[in-house]
Amino acid sequence: MGRWSIPGIRVSRLLLILLVLSLAGCTTTAVSGAPGSTVAATATIAVTATPQPPCAQLVPGSVPAQGVNGVAGIQLPSGTYIGAATTSGGGQGQYTVHSYTLCFQGTESAIDGGVISPSAPPTSTIGYLVHAGWTLNNLFPDPTSFAYLDYCSSGHTCVNDAGSPNPFTFVGFDQFTSQSGGYTTFRLEVATIAAPSCLDDPQYYSGTPKYTIYEDGNSASSNNPTYHFQMPPGTRVSTFQGGGTAGSTYVYFCSAGTQATVVNFLVQSMQNDGYTISSAASAGFTATKGSGPSYRVDVSVQNPNNYYLRVFVPM
Repeated sequence: MGRWSIPGIRVSRLLLILLVLSLAGCTTTAVSGAPGSTVAATATIAVTATPQPPCAQLVPGSVPAQGVNGVAGIQLPSGTYIGAATTSGGGQGQYTVHSYTLCFQGTESAIDGGVISPSAPPTSTIGYLVHAGWTLNNLFPDPTSFAYLDYCSSGHTCVNDAGSPNPFTFVGFDQFTSQSGGYTTFRLEVATIAAPSCLDDPQYYSGTPKYTIYEDGNSASSNNPTYHFQMPPGTRVSTFQGGGTAGSTYVYFCSAGTQATVVNFLVQSMQNDGYTISSAASAGFTATKGSGPSYRVDVSVQNPNNYYLRVFVPM
């Protein structure tokens, strides 16, 4: 076996190679002691797994939130993670609802705390939305129909946008859960509907589209409940100002969905507002309410792209 000479020391070439590999933190996997043979060695590298952020563990598949589709101006707590969306609804005359699970380090108050008012300094996610023009109507589509709007309550807070130039978007926050380590998870839902295809006639539909939630406007409350019944999802108000006759006024609308979905929705909505339905047909019905005075509304839906409510003078 070949040897190297160092003054005063005779060292085997093989022993020297092994010494160098040992000092370099390597282990020998194959060694041949024959002169001129090659020594094969494999380095052992210790790999340390990077721990997942707590929110990525609490909401599998979640990623750092960069906003939420359809919710302009939302400000989430720093470091918020958001999971993938699940989708429901979306049929004829229905809202499409996208549901997300979010996670952040902090408490529920970071989402719905503080004084929530357009004029109050915002201190939470919902506060910032309302300050930016969203309305705290606390309305959201019923999960059994995805059409009729229910009131949000019991830990469920909901806002909607202005309904112009696009149909209303509704956003709900609920299912808050305190997690270990000071983290909170919650559900955020976004309900949207595509704009209806309205009659192509500038006499009836022109300018910036304006949509309505109720027959008498967009506020969840009303000083006159007589005409405070919900209109179908995605209902645009006509700009037509004519159509009045002696003792009655014609009010025109255009809604998403079909003749059947619009008629059926208005039957339910007006019954919920205390009206009695009569003369029901596929294209409409008559609705009456009260006595002394009594109110009457004739509903005619020949086509959802332009239909009318004939509102009679109370008698």
